[in-house]
Amino acid sequence: MKQPFVKEITLKDKIWNRFESCRPWVHRFARVGYLSKGIVYVIIGILALIMSTGKHPNEASSNGALYTIAQQPFGPVLLIVLSIGLSAYAFWQLVKAVFDPECVNHSWKRWFSRLSYLIIAGVYIAMCISSLRILFRARAESSDKTYQTLSAEMLSQPFGQLLIAIGGLVFGIIGVVFLHRAFSHRFKRDLKKNEMNKKEWKWSGYIGTFGMAARGIVFMIIAFFLIRTAVLADPEETRGLDGALLELSAQPFGPVLLAIVSLGFVSYGVFMFASARYRRLNSG
Repeated sequence: MKQPFVKEITLKDKIWNRFESCRPWVHRFARVGYLSKGIVYVIIGILALIMSTGKHPNEASSNGALYTIAQQPFGPVLLIVLSIGLSAYAFWQLVKAVFDPECVNHSWKRWFSRLSYLIIAGVYIAMCISSLRILFRARAESSDKTYQTLSAEMLSQPFGQLLIAIGGLVFGIIGVVFLHRAFSHRFKRDLKKNEMNKKEWKWSGYIGTFGMAARGIVFMIIAFFLIRTAVLADPEETRGLDGALLELSAQPFGPVLLAIVSLGFVSYGVFMFASARYRRLNSG
C-alpha cells in the first residue's frame, strides 16, 4: 500500500514557523518602534518651530532631535532607551521585508514595498548609530554635512551623477506618495477602526493627513536639491532635512510656511503614537 505523500519541511517553512511562534513579541517590539519614531518626529517638529523664529537654525534634524534628548536630565539614559526603540522600528522593517506580515499581496507592489522596507531599515539603523555617537561625543552633525559628504563620495565614482539623480527621483516619488496617502486617507486602512472611538478615528485622519503632507513637501524639497546636485556636479547643493527646512524659511512668508510644516511634523509624530496603539500589524 502506498504511503501518503508528505511534504518535506524546507528551511523557509522552518523560519516561517519560528516567526509565527514569536509573532506576539515581534508585534510588541514593532509598537515600541512606532512610539520611538513618534518621539523623534515630535522633537524635530518642535526644533523646526523654534527655527521658524530665527533661533538654532541647524538643529531641526533627526540628529538634532537626538542631541536635544541627550542634553536633558537623565539624557544618556533616555537616549539609550530611544535607541532601543529605533532599533525595534528598524527590526520591524526588516521583518516586513522578509515575511510580508502586512500582506501587501500584489506581485510588483510586494517587491517594491519590500525594497522600501529595507531602505527604511537602513535609515533607522543609521539613526541608532548616530545616537550612540552622540551619546559618547555629545555632538550632533547637521544632516546637510552628512548628505554633502555622501554626495561628494558618490560624485567621485563612475556614474555618480546618475546615481544621485536617481536618488533625487526616488525622494521625489516618496514625497508624491506621502501626499497621495495624505489626501486620499489611504493610511487610515492601516488602523484598527473597531478598537477606536469616533473621536480617535476622526482626529487620526486630521493629524495623519497634516503630518504626511508635511513629510511629502520636505521630501520633495530634498529631491529638488539632489537632482540639482547631479546636474551641477556640486555636492554643496545637497540638502538634508535641516537644509530643506532652511530653504523653506527663505521663501516669501518663509517663517509662516516653516511653522506650518513644523506643526505637520509634530502631527506626524502624534500619528505615530496612534499607530503604536492601533496599527494593524498583520492581515487580521
